[in-house]
Amino acid sequence: MGTPTNMSPNGEKQLEVYKTIFETWRSQVDSSWQRSTYFAAFEIAAVGGCWLLVSDFRRLPVGAGIVFSVGGFLLTRIWYLSTRRTQAYVRHWWESMLDVENGLAPYDFARQLEARGEDEYRKLLPQIPILFGVGWVLLFVTAIVRFVCFAR
Repeated sequence: MGTPTNMSPNGEKQLEVYKTIFETWRSQVDSSWQRSTYFAAFEIAAVGGCWLLVSDFRRLPVGAGIVFSVGGFLLTRIWYLSTRRTQAYVRHWWESMLDVENGLAPYDFARQLEARGEDEYRKLLPQIPILFGVGWVLLFVTAIVRFVCFAR
């Protein structure tokens, strides 16, 4: 981002504050996506392991699948709550950028995105653990049905 040539010393300080806030916001977004990626990779492996337990025909593995699916759901709940808390922190830095951008037009990129409603990060990220939560509930129901009806 180029600096306007006629910027006052106060404007330069404002731009430096903006850059610092932007870097903090960006690092929070990056770490949030990275954390979600790790959670998702771990949960994919856990869902696969739970599916192996639930698909067995003996009571012990299916019962273990019931317990495993409850644990997986609880882990997903922690992931969801962590994501929500991190998003609140990310939003704090985003709003700080909006505050600092007053008077930086045409360099007020966050304000322009906000005006267009292009903040997909907030909408998308919490949906990922919700999908895994639904998967854990379905595994739990499947395990209960198999435990009661099919397992020996």
